[in-house]
Amino acid sequence: MARLSGYASAGVLNRSEAPGLREAATRLFDESKAATCRWLNGTGHRTTRGGTWRPETLDRVLSNPRIAGLDSEGNSLGYEETVLEPELYQRLMAHWAEQRNRQGERREAYEYLLTSGASTCGGCGWSMIGARVDGDAAPSYRCPTPEPGVASCGSVRMNADRLETGVAEEVLADLMRPGSAARLLRLQQDVQGEVARLDAHVGSGDERLKSLKALRSNGTLVEPAYIAADKETRRDLRDARARLRSLRPMAELPVADVVNWVQWWQEASRDVLRALIGLVVRRVHVLPSGGGRHLDPMERVRIDWRLPAA
Repeated sequence: MARLSGYASAGVLNRSEAPGLREAATRLFDESKAATCRWLNGTGHRTTRGGTWRPETLDRVLSNPRIAGLDSEGNSLGYEETVLEPELYQRLMAHWAEQRNRQGERREAYEYLLTSGASTCGGCGWSMIGARVDGDAAPSYRCPTPEPGVASCGSVRMNADRLETGVAEEVLADLMRPGSAARLLRLQQDVQGEVARLDAHVGSGDERLKSLKALRSNGTLVEPAYIAADKETRRDLRDARARLRSLRPMAELPVADVVNWVQWWQEASRDVLRALIGLVVRRVHVLPSGGGRHLDPMERVRIDWRLPAA
């Protein structure tokens, strides 16, 4: 079973993590999860995987009854020490339930790292989308429900925190391999070259459209041919602009002088992290769960890398 934050092992506290979680639990009676996460991150507390705290992660950790030495039925597991006292845990769960019942807890907008084609369903190949099962659920990735025009299977889902944390670890491990920094810069230079070409292509779009109108005016293009050519040119320009929107953040990433990738990752914004993943990863494939047998999230993930081998 994966290590729960605050514990070194079952019933044995992690002395550097447990005090922060206790303080966070008490703050949550007066502060939002987002504010509590800002306090945790600002005071140097990190998750078990070294990441920054987010509301969904804090919710998942503190909602786990093992944090108070209890099983799913509320019975004691016999831990010698617990991160939270059972009474504090039960009060916090009741407090959150009361918030939901009274006004419906306002959920923070979640910035997904692996949507817009960055992750695909390992069952059918369709692009994964970000979603919640219900208003109280943590963010997750799922294959969309099949419908007319959407040939998806709708059967693959994965918790966003598990997927994104696993992918982050793989990306960081890859970037810290010898020679990866130089290959990353070469890859970024290729992207910068494509951005320059697309900029020029989009910049000449108005002239191409004007040329088509001139060809129609002088009779070179009959009306049906002009309509088809104009439609195709506009479609091409839309695709080029969309490609530019996805590539430009990658081209502008400040990666040339990074020394400590772990620290860089922890301090970067979600937009920057999304761009870095897009620069080094071609696609993340999320495989079916196999009946929930996978404790390691990366057993369900296959990554296609952009970064060429040394």
